[in-house]
Parts: sequence; structure tokens; C-alpha cells
Amino acid sequence: MHTEAIPERNLTVNAHFRIEPCSSCPIAGYLIVRPRVRVSSLAELSPDAQAGLGVTLAAATRAIERVVRPRRVYCALFAEETSSVHFHLFPRTDSLLSSYFRAHPKDAEVSGPQLLDWARSTFRGPAARDYQQTTQAIFSALHKII
Repeated sequence: MHTEAIPERNLTVNAHFRIEPCSSCPIAGYLIVRPRVRVSSLAELSPDAQAGLGVTLAAATRAIERVVRPRRVYCALFAEETSSVHFHLFPRTDSLLSSYFRAHPKDAEVSGPQLLDWARSTFRGPAARDYQQTTQAIFSALHKII
């Protein structure tokens, strides 16, 4: 699978997908994977894009895991804000989970969707100091994997 890394923009593209950091929530490792052709359903992807989807998601997840070392990487499909299918790859780190439980002391267990929603509304401000360096490391790892 041919890919092109565009390091100055922290963007990787292959024949069917583009991978970039989430622009609205600067958490290191939070990536968005979107088809290069806008579709409102996975069923609308070409057979070649469908075949490459798993490979693309797995490669991006592997890069996040290598650099950020989260406990989990959530993968969620949404098409609400843009009406085009896209995937959120969200790293659930121990420090993020600790912050969530401090903000929700009555919660005994974590709910992935609630954690993702909370993080997206909580972490809208400026990125942490190491965000850019970590993001570049993820894209460097991604380019080596793909």
C-alpha cells in the first residue's frame, strides 16, 4: 500500500484514507481517519477502500500504541458533524483516566463513550507542551509501519 507522509502538516495519506490529528481536541495520539472520498456510509466505500480500511486503522493504532503507550485505543465511527464517515482513534491513557475519575468521583467504572465525550469537551484549549513532538513521533512511526 503506497502512503505519503506530509510531516510538516502531521498528515499521512494512502490511496483511500487520510490520517491526521483531531483538530478540535489536542490530546496526543487522538487521530482522525477519514476516507479521501466523502461517503455517508461504510457501504458506500469502494471495495478497494473497504479492503484497506482495517489495515489503515490497525497501522494508525499501532503507531499510537508505540509512541503514547495508552492502556487502550478506542475506535469510533461517526458521521454527525461532517455527515461523512470518519473514525476517531482515541488513546485512553492512565493519566487521562485519572483526570476523568477526579472530575467524576461517583463513577466506579469507566464508560468509553462517556470518557471520549468528556475529553472532547474538556480538552479544547491549548495543547500540552509535548503535544507537537509526540504527534510528530506518531506520524514518523506510522510512516514506518505503513
